[in-house]
Amino acid sequence: MTISWDEINNPRIDEKLRQQEALAGASQELQMLPVADHPQPARASAGLWYNTLVYMTLFGLLGGMLGWACGEVLHFRPNARTEAREWIDARRQILQDRNDGRLTESQADAAILQIDRVAQNNPYYAIEANRSLSEIEKGQRRAQVAAGEEWDEFVANVLFYSIAGMMIAMCLAMAEAMVQRNAQAAIINGSVGAILGLAGGIAAAFCVDRVFRYIEGDPAIATQTRQILARAGSWAVLGLFLSIAPGLVMRNGRKFFVGMVGGLVGGVVGGVLYEFIAVNTGNAHLSRLVGVVMIGAIAGFGTGLIENVVKSGWLKVSAGLIAGKQFVLYRNPTYIGSSLQCAIYLFKDPQVGRRHAAVHIVPGGYEIEDLPLGGQTLINGRPVQRTRLRNNDRIQIGATTFTFQEKPKAAAAG
Repeated sequence: MTISWDEINNPRIDEKLRQQEALAGASQELQMLPVADHPQPARASAGLWYNTLVYMTLFGLLGGMLGWACGEVLHFRPNARTEAREWIDARRQILQDRNDGRLTESQADAAILQIDRVAQNNPYYAIEANRSLSEIEKGQRRAQVAAGEEWDEFVANVLFYSIAGMMIAMCLAMAEAMVQRNAQAAIINGSVGAILGLAGGIAAAFCVDRVFRYIEGDPAIATQTRQILARAGSWAVLGLFLSIAPGLVMRNGRKFFVGMVGGLVGGVVGGVLYEFIAVNTGNAHLSRLVGVVMIGAIAGFGTGLIENVVKSGWLKVSAGLIAGKQFVLYRNPTYIGSSLQCAIYLFKDPQVGRRHAAVHIVPGGYEIEDLPLGGQTLINGRPVQRTRLRNNDRIQIGATTFTFQEKPKAAAAG
């Protein structure tokens, strides 16, 4: 076969070669695009679980219930004064039945002996049953016993608030890491949160009663409305101390502020419900349950809600194992990778390096930097070294796709 010079210079051949080059370039570009650029929609249930409002509320609720359950054992002891009153009334009834002839002398003595044996460790009963004491002496001894009971109650409250604070703070502090399935970070954050919550609970115990008495004023003339306000104010202080731990754990001022406001609101609601239930049911155990659970749940819900309000830039996982999870860009930089120390932890992906990429907060916006570990970092399907992020940019790291979101500058400033 021979090819002439004219055939080589034929315009049709040049056009054919250009078409082949274009097809080869398109094929190469398609190979660079990851499969996850066209992700399947995340399941509704998964998206709900990864919603900050949902999981923070659930972890706060869990912390409140654990705190109440562990601390309430300190209050499940009978009231000595109430018990003594019941036994004294029973003793008087026995004596009355003896005098009326319903009981014989021996029957009455046996019944009284049985009460004395059961109630012998009750200090109030011992005072009332002691016939050698005058009424003045009995009054003095009752005052001494009451003073000791106040101290015991204070110690019980310190322990109760400490345990409640420890559990609420632990659950809220570990929530983010648990949702990311970062067990190491969950253990570390939960432990630090527990210590801080314990300290906050102890501090709250010294403030709550003082705040309550200050707002209530004279208990003899205080109205129910004033008592509700006193309980709301005192428990607002309690919620404040119990919910600031997550911000301290993350060493982030904005997170600290968010937790503080959430705990404050939770304390107010919990205090109002506490007083309402106590007045209408007389059940202090149920009142404490509702109050503490409300602090945990509303602190968690408030954290998620306020976080959504104050955030300016965030990444939402649109495809991957944790599709639906949202990461607010608090830290500067925010590291993304397979290391447990990364703020955005991508697990079980061999394409992801330990520190794969970093998001930097820069004047006027955000930039992403590809770090020299793992595969490429792709923005809208193209590899980058460092580039400015724009709203709705798709970030591909291994098998995970993020969508970058940023509030308009006017809204973020407001």
